[in-house]
Amino acid sequence: MGLLGLKLFNLASYMYLLVTSLFLAGDFYNPNDMVLVMPAPFAFSIWGLIYLLLFLYIMKSFFADESLNEQIQKIGFWFPITMILSGTSVILGTTPSILFLSLSLVTLCVVYTNQQMTAPTVWQRIPFSLYLGWTSIATIVDAFVVLKANGITELFGIGELGWSVIMLTLGGLIAIAFSFAQNDAVYPLVFVWGYGAIFAYQTNELIRFITAGFVIILLFVTFFRLFKSNIVRKKAA
Repeated sequence: MGLLGLKLFNLASYMYLLVTSLFLAGDFYNPNDMVLVMPAPFAFSIWGLIYLLLFLYIMKSFFADESLNEQIQKIGFWFPITMILSGTSVILGTTPSILFLSLSLVTLCVVYTNQQMTAPTVWQRIPFSLYLGWTSIATIVDAFVVLKANGITELFGIGELGWSVIMLTLGGLIAIAFSFAQNDAVYPLVFVWGYGAIFAYQTNELIRFITAGFVIILLFVTFFRLFKSNIVRKKAA
């Protein structure tokens, strides 16, 4: 498939993601499937921003310069495959959805890595940082929903609260490490948004303590790095 064909495939896959998410998706907030890592309903409004930025990226690709064309070719079919997997995950039953969502997270990691190899601009990175960050959180949430829907209350002798603490802690640490490893200030801010929404929605004091703690830490790390980068740029100038 040529470059134009790849761009059209990106657009078609995006339309599939949009239609399935907006018109065919089931109700994610089933009272019987409420879990300790479930964020408040307002948190999912971030999808609107992700859809908009992905649309602008795809539209700009049809008028791309040489560097953006190189980036699109480097990413290849991984981007449309990610959107197809994401879109499919919301129209399936609770249990099979985790498989497609997890696969979309894996392919999105490949997309992000391939894009990084082309030295993208900040505005080219933001859509994928947001998409990757929120898919990371959604995968954690969906995993707990699937376990609860299948009546699994313990795993390896650890209950829901224990696993919630473990996964929230692991997610927060990954966000911090990712921020430094990829020099990405947007990815951890997605966790600030998601963890803030969990804090606002949950009543368990331990869950609220952990999410609030990581919100503070991630904000501090992000703004410290931005402040440090600004100083370095000024010295270089």
